[in-house]
Amino acid sequence: MSAICLVLFALLLGLPAGGAAEPVKVVVWDFGGVPGHQVWIKQAVKDFNASRQDIYIELEIRDWATQRESLISTTIAGDGPDIIRVHHKYSVEFGQLGGLYALENFPDFPQVAERFFPNVLEQVEYQGKHYGLPITMLPFVLAVNRSILDKYHLQIPRTWEEMKAMGPVLKEQGIEVFTMPGVNLDTAYRFLPLLYKAGGRLFDEGWTHATFNGPAGLAALTFVIEMKQAGFFPSASAAYAFDENAAHWCTEKAALSIEGPWWQDIVLGNYKFDTSKLMLAQVPGPAQSIESNPPRTLLDVVMVAITGYSKVPQEAWTVLKALNVDDSVWKVPNPAMGGIPAHKAAYEPGVQSKYIDLEVLAEAGRNGLGWPGHPGITEIQRSIADAVNMALTGTLSPKEALDTAAEEVNEILNDY
Repeated sequence: MSAICLVLFALLLGLPAGGAAEPVKVVVWDFGGVPGHQVWIKQAVKDFNASRQDIYIELEIRDWATQRESLISTTIAGDGPDIIRVHHKYSVEFGQLGGLYALENFPDFPQVAERFFPNVLEQVEYQGKHYGLPITMLPFVLAVNRSILDKYHLQIPRTWEEMKAMGPVLKEQGIEVFTMPGVNLDTAYRFLPLLYKAGGRLFDEGWTHATFNGPAGLAALTFVIEMKQAGFFPSASAAYAFDENAAHWCTEKAALSIEGPWWQDIVLGNYKFDTSKLMLAQVPGPAQSIESNPPRTLLDVVMVAITGYSKVPQEAWTVLKALNVDDSVWKVPNPAMGGIPAHKAAYEPGVQSKYIDLEVLAEAGRNGLGWPGHPGITEIQRSIADAVNMALTGTLSPKEALDTAAEEVNEILNDY
């Protein structure tokens, strides 16, 4: 009789008959991630599970390209993972849909938020609520082949005008000044840094209409086309995806490219490029800002968020902090992780890192501005990429291409 009572009492407390509580399972979907990141998270999860009896992490590595579709289906179903690692642009789209959990629900969120750069935290905020933590940031900077510049006695360009001035010297040697992809979203990611540096912005302040076809956008795209027409830019660039562009630069056919923290690991790991020749600088802008906004650096952010349908948000918050706030990996920028940390601690005096020109990346990150977190931003990026490609191929003039894209984007904006 006493044995039966003990079993019933254990069941009432949610315990198995043996008396030990089953750990709460927290499901983590980790979208994307370079090999170094995947090695880290697998070990971090293993270590967490070995150290805890109350929470168990179930990790699933997922393809970066499937994140939006996965978020849509799980949000509609109201069932899926508890934690996701995704692009920051989804904080607005899925935050407003209830697909993500506002971190203000946790009493200690203000203290956690203090450990991140404020301008990067802004990228995951919508209407006063934060729907994720910005774990990794990817500021866009200028990748420079040091040996080419040294050989021909050239300086790192600070302006578009200085880039053009390099052209005749390098053209005589069969080397282009600058290269960039001409297809896929990578193209939009090379146009926007130039737009931001010229004082332009993607939309007006209220997100009611496109402004990238204004004076700054037209100047930025005209600059690229003029570089191509002068022979300072690859003639086949309109057909370049990311890999073709990287290969072109790594074979030392071009001196400059707009890239980010991933570049060091990519050129070494994929192309065996001698990274002693690599240096970084800020993306140049026009000598005089064309629009009134302050010049900014394009910033991409990877965030970690708790889903709005998680049945265990408190345990998920414990896991999120353990893996993505307190882990020592975020205190030292590591090229193998694919991006630099958004954590202030990673840039304290005395921190030693294997990143080339980390101070350039950090400065760019502190001045960073992301793509607007509009729900239709992926479609908007496609329109911009198509516009740049049409201008590169000569199908449309820069003004015609940008105006066409702006019409498409305005239709998208009007739908929201």
